[in-house]
Amino acid sequence: MWPEIFRKAGYRTIGVGKWHNDRTAFNRAFSAGGAIFFGGMTNQWHVPVYDYDPAGLYPRGAAHISDIFSSELFANTAIQFIQTVKKPFVLYVAFTAPHDPRTPPAEFANMYPPDSIVLPPNFLPEHPFDNGEMTVRDEMLLPVPRTPEAVRKELAAYYGMISNMDAQIGRILDALCASGHGTNTLVVFASDHGLAIGSHGLLGKQNLYEHSMRAPLIFAGPGITPNRQSKV
Repeated sequence: MWPEIFRKAGYRTIGVGKWHNDRTAFNRAFSAGGAIFFGGMTNQWHVPVYDYDPAGLYPRGAAHISDIFSSELFANTAIQFIQTVKKPFVLYVAFTAPHDPRTPPAEFANMYPPDSIVLPPNFLPEHPFDNGEMTVRDEMLLPVPRTPEAVRKELAAYYGMISNMDAQIGRILDALCASGHGTNTLVVFASDHGLAIGSHGLLGKQNLYEHSMRAPLIFAGPGITPNRQSKV
C-alpha cells in the first residue's frame, strides 16, 4: 500500500476518517491516526470512530460515537495532527460525505433550494433496460419512476454535502499553510466514483456511464503547474 511505502521510508503516516478495509491493513499503512471509521457508510451525525490502536486490534467495544457531523469531525482531527506533526508526514483524510444518507448540516441543507436545481440533461424517470444493477441498494433510495421533484431534492442534499465537505477541506488547507508546511507539501484530492442521481434514470454509481466511470484527481503543491488540466 502506498502509505506503507512512505512509512518504510521514514515518514510519519497518519490516517483519519473512513477506512473501508480491514483493521490490520490500517496499521500496516499508518503509524498514527484518529477518528477512524471502519466501514462503508454510516449515520453522518453519529459516526462510530476509533482512536489509533498501536496493537491494530480495534475491538468493536472500543469505538465511540461522535456527535459532530462527519466532515467536520474528520477535518478537526486532521487539523490537530497538522498543528503538532514535526517530521515529514503523509496525512490521509477520507470523508464519508457525500455518500448517503445525505443529511448535511442545516446551513448547507438550505444552501440549494430544490426548486432552483436544474436537472441533468440526460434525466430519465426510468432506465430503459436492465443493466444488472437495478435493485442494488443505491437504486432503491427513490421509487421508480423517478420524479423531477424527488430527484431535485436528492441533488439539493447532495450539493449541500459537497459544499460542506469543500468548506472542511478549506479548513485543512488553511491549517496546513498556517503550520508552515504549506510550501513543501503535495496535496492530492481524489474521490469515489460519481453518482447518477437522476441521470439515465439511475441514482448510484454501479453503471458504465461517463458520470460514474470518471473520478476527479487533483494535485497542488511544489512543482505542480497551476490550472493545468488533462482529459486522459
